Amino acid sequence: MSKHIIVVGAGIVGIASALQLRLAGCRVTLLDRGEPAMETSYGNAGAFAVSDIIPLAEPGVLAKVPGWMFDPLGPLALCWRYLPSLTPWLLRFLAASRPSKVAELINQLNALLSRVNADYAPLIERAGLTHMWRRHGNLTLYRSEAEFRAAEGAWNTKRAHGVAWRKLDRAALQAQAPQIADEWQVAVEVPQWSHVDDPYTFSRGLFDAFIREGGSFIQDEVLATASEAGRIVGVDTENSGRLAADGVVIACGVWSDRFSRQHHCRIPLESERGYHVTLPHAGVALHHFIQCASESFVILPMANGGLRLAGTVELAHRDAPPNWERAHILVERARRIVGDFDTRDMQVWMGNRPSVPDTIPVIGPAPDSAGLYFATGHGHLGLTLAATTGALLTEQICALTPSMDTAAYRPDRF
Repeated sequence: MSKHIIVVGAGIVGIASALQLRLAGCRVTLLDRGEPAMETSYGNAGAFAVSDIIPLAEPGVLAKVPGWMFDPLGPLALCWRYLPSLTPWLLRFLAASRPSKVAELINQLNALLSRVNADYAPLIERAGLTHMWRRHGNLTLYRSEAEFRAAEGAWNTKRAHGVAWRKLDRAALQAQAPQIADEWQVAVEVPQWSHVDDPYTFSRGLFDAFIREGGSFIQDEVLATASEAGRIVGVDTENSGRLAADGVVIACGVWSDRFSRQHHCRIPLESERGYHVTLPHAGVALHHFIQCASESFVILPMANGGLRLAGTVELAHRDAPPNWERAHILVERARRIVGDFDTRDMQVWMGNRPSVPDTIPVIGPAPDSAGLYFATGHGHLGLTLAATTGALLTEQICALTPSMDTAAYRPDRF
């Protein structure tokens, strides 16, 4: 008899995990208080960021903290009024920036990111989404040779861990992307990087595949997990009462902490808030996904010449009011890269990315509650690591031969 697994949270991580479990033969019910993929997964940058193996907590990060507090429009901003509640997380963040620790974290991130394309490929094919998966690589832009040299050490670290890249001079950059302004003299191309036209449509496509494969979706608020004799037996919901299950996966992003607290499992989650601007009529025919190194934002080419501008990090409470200036400033920055564009029907958005201090996602069983699993803390790598997370959880839940050591990602590591 197949296991019945409940997955709580219908964002991209929950959807991909539910689909993986269903394809492995489990009976799967996906629950969310809202529509699938309508929270953080709705507006991300659409990238499979396979080269992002260096954690946010880099060596020397301590010297940058004062600047974060006093520059609300900077690449990484810290809302000082929330400093008291953020301090425990920040102390862990600083501890993770020790050079020896960073080297360890790079290995742990690389182990996940190096398998992303292989884990996604069968899901994308099964869901009929191959046409959306743009495997064109990306371009990271630098204004000058000196600006590139300041980042070259990080690129060499990536190369040492198997990330292929090549440097482009101005002539090579112009040949690859003639729309890029003359201000940008150097670029780095990562061929294995890829993106999807619209992350919401992509996420819904995986959700539709899950339903076609026999999965179930219930729109309801999960109030708590239900346990008997130290083992999970289901969940209690607002409208559907108790739903029985053999196992429960918590994939609620930054809202997962309510369940970790219920089980006395310390997962230091904070919101790594990201903003986007969508320009459906921009009229810019980009081929590559574009990253601006100095200003920490990206340009996603969307269908029919549309653009999405996204990025920067804002550390604040998940319920704090949005600072929409952080979105609007992206428009002017993007014009310095691709020139003028049409802003008709422009939309702005903010999402709460679930972030842990060491940038390493939480994937695995709760320490003292048999049958409970967590899949959260992916930060800006939620779309990137969704299929890999689902594959690892499926191995654990279905007692399959493990494809890698997952001890570094367990919830009880903190």
